Amino acid sequence: MKVNYSFTALTPLFTGGDENNGTLRTLRREKRLLTNPVKFKSVFNNKIERTKALMNLVYPVYTNIDKNLKADNYGFYEAYANKVKAALATENKKQFLNKLLESCGIVVLADGSSQLVRKTLDKFSDVEFLETMREEHQYLMILLREYVSWYRSNEGKQIGAQMSIWEQQTEPLIEEIEFIKNFENVPYFGGNSIRGYLRRVMMYDYCKLAGVSKMNKDTYHQLFTGGNITDSTGFEDIAKREKYIEMCPAIGLLGSAIGNMTIEGEMKVIGARLRCKENGTGDLSFWQLIEQNFGTRLDSSKREKEIEIVNNTEQKSQMIYQYENFITGSVFDSAFVLTTEDELIISAFWRMMKLWKENNFIGGNSARDSGMIEIAMDIPENADAKYLKYISVKSEEIKEYFNGKTN
Repeated sequence: MKVNYSFTALTPLFTGGDENNGTLRTLRREKRLLTNPVKFKSVFNNKIERTKALMNLVYPVYTNIDKNLKADNYGFYEAYANKVKAALATENKKQFLNKLLESCGIVVLADGSSQLVRKTLDKFSDVEFLETMREEHQYLMILLREYVSWYRSNEGKQIGAQMSIWEQQTEPLIEEIEFIKNFENVPYFGGNSIRGYLRRVMMYDYCKLAGVSKMNKDTYHQLFTGGNITDSTGFEDIAKREKYIEMCPAIGLLGSAIGNMTIEGEMKVIGARLRCKENGTGDLSFWQLIEQNFGTRLDSSKREKEIEIVNNTEQKSQMIYQYENFITGSVFDSAFVLTTEDELIISAFWRMMKLWKENNFIGGNSARDSGMIEIAMDIPENADAKYLKYISVKSEEIKEYFNGKTN
């Protein structure tokens, strides 16, 4: 049985990224082959000329940032790199500039810088500017350090002056640059992430329905986290496995590792993919459907008036952090596949879907106003009745089974 469904973000969504870029936590991504590859021919004579043009935007904007923010702040290069990346989540080059200037606290660029930036943007089409910046933005940050060093050692040089790092042959290289992108790393929610959340919701409800209020640690992990192998895997006790599923039908649905056995669940979970151009399911690029949120963890002890703070030896207790989000209104498609015809396990599945609609969250950062969704799924009427009746009838046996369980 296959159950297709979709959900819409009611708040920003965070996948629970497994990758940290300095202070930035990025969304989990998967590499996928694009249905419609991105193709364009460059208007520049060569790649060096194009990179120089991009630096005629990156560096002038950097120089217009308040000097007090950059002074003695080694991590500011990293912060600026994240601001550039965040600005790339826009539709065109002008929106990019607006977002970058706003995030850097720049109201108006200085005269010389504004002319150079405007001329630079005029050279690019929207697609060439955004795609090249997305592909090369880390390299541009490396060049930024060299630019800063060069201008410091060549005081009096105007922004845009010919730099020694760009010295090349007297005859400019002419080459036809054709950009073709067949792959993209598109953010998504992994199936295991969805399964993990549903397991916790389902098992909490199961224990509440059956009246189970006490269990050992191994049993807790078997129910709530998927368990772990604790014994030799030389043979499996089939009767023990069947008894476990009898006492907890949701284990037959979700699976678990118990003692020396691995119980394979009957539910396959498909990851949730964003409706976007890159996935071939939407009109907008995923870049337009993500954003970066910024936060600051402050040292509140510095503002404390009623309590004396002793042993205050720390110099700084403040950290700026950033994380990528899917924006509110983003839509995702996914599916569950059940590989059983067992009516009790199917009924348990529908109970889990009802619980998910009631506890309608996904991903991480739910304590920071993230993760709430609206789930579009047709659940048959009274589809969970068989499961609820079974747990009610078996509740005393279930409590006795888990209260006396040692492994």
